[in-house]
Parts: sequence; C-alpha cells; structure tokens
Amino acid sequence: MKIVGICRFSMIGQGDWKAYRNLEAQDLEKIYIEKERELFTESRMETRFRTFEKLTLASLQAQTDQDFLFVVVSSSRMPSIYRSRLEKLCAAYPNVLLRFVAPMHIVDAQKDILAELGLRQQDCLQFRLDDDDALSKRFVERLRMHGQALWEQYPVFAISFPNLIYSVIDGETKGLYRWFNPFLGIGLAVRNPKRSVYGYAHYKIPQAVIGLTDPSICSLVTHHGMNDTPRHRKEILRKRGMVRSSLDELQRLINQNFDFLSAEGRSLAGLVE
Repeated sequence: MKIVGICRFSMIGQGDWKAYRNLEAQDLEKIYIEKERELFTESRMETRFRTFEKLTLASLQAQTDQDFLFVVVSSSRMPSIYRSRLEKLCAAYPNVLLRFVAPMHIVDAQKDILAELGLRQQDCLQFRLDDDDALSKRFVERLRMHGQALWEQYPVFAISFPNLIYSVIDGETKGLYRWFNPFLGIGLAVRNPKRSVYGYAHYKIPQAVIGLTDPSICSLVTHHGMNDTPRHRKEILRKRGMVRSSLDELQRLINQNFDFLSAEGRSLAGLVE
C-alpha cells in the first residue's frame, strides 16, 4: 500500500470546479484563458504561496508518519516567475513531487503522473488536499492504520476524517467554526484501482463504496474568499451545522493537531486573537 496525496496548485483544467461544469469541448479554451487571467494575479498568487507553504506543506512536514508521496499538479501556463518559485519551494520537501501539465482533467493528469512513476493505482491509497488547508499531524499515521485494516478485504473503499475547524478569514461571517462534515474533500482518501479520488462527487461516496469515518483527529479548512467555494451567509452556515467557536474553545484541538504551525501559519489560518 502506497499513500499518495494529490494537490492542485493553480492548475488550469477540468475537475470538480464549477467553472467547468456542463461545457462542451470547444468552449473549454475560452474558460482556460479566463482562468489563466484569474489564477495568476499577483495578490492571489502571493496568498496562495503563503498558505501552501505555511499551512499545507507545514502540515505534511509535521506528519508523524513520513512514508507517503505528495503530488502537486500545477499549470504549464504558470508565469515563469511563479513557476521557479514553486519549484524551489517543493524541492525542499523530499516526499513532494511537482508536475506542470497542460490544461486537462485532474483525473487524467493523476493517471499520467502515476504511470510515469511506475505506480499502479490499485496499489495506492489516494488522498486529496487543497493548497490552503492543513491536516492533523497524525493524518498519515491514522490513514495508514485504517487502510491496512481494510486493504485485504475491500478492493474499493473510502476514508474520511470529519472533524473540522473551518476558518473564514474575512467578510461578514469571519471567524472560526467547528464542523462535523463526513466526506468533505480535505484529506478524503480512496482506494480504487480504476477511479481517482477526484472522480467522485465526494458527498456521494458513502452511497457507492464502503466508507469509514474517523473523528479522532481534526483538519483545518481556510476560506480566503478566492477559491471555488462562495462566501456563505450566516443562515447557510447554521444550516450546515457549523458552530461559531472562540479561539479558547478550540485551543485543545489546535494543540493536539496543529502545534507545528508557526506564528505566520496561525495568522493565515485565523488562529489568533
């Protein structure tokens, strides 16, 4: 069993993003050009580099189990100044692999990269992670434990860690929220010999495959107002079961799962007074 994470860093291409839904092939290039202008603005890239380094990569570097591969998929259309910066950043982590791809579906990009590495998907426990989120330092440790327990009996299964701290960085709903949300994308893991972790409508996974949830650790989701998830009104947050919490109320969870965060990382994640 090989644990392989996949992250899209300013990737241009199809996936589960709303911009690409219900489009014909001939319409894609127009969207690619629009996304190129949107993704590579200076303000967005600066924020993304900071969250990727101080939250995402910091959480991987802190893992108690370092036996995993983390594939970062980015765009071949990325300007050279950012491309060089991303190459240098990823090269500092021995289990992080960076690839730049032409516009394509993330599922196809993943397939090509695994083939290049000589990895068979049936031997991989895949997980997904965004470039502005952080995993508990025990994520890989727990994922391996569950994966090994399920491996011999189930050729297809999914694992979710549903306890979340959801941090809205600005706007009228700015603040920290506790959220129990099984099979959200962050840290979502799948074993499937033919299907990518990005090939599922993630909330429908428990309807299709054996699913295990582990509430013993916590993940950190940040919303900086520049991703595909819209800002939500207070009533929508309540409807989703998100509970506004103070930093003091969350401190125990933060200490148990994210004690590796630097002062800058805590600030980026909204974990400051």
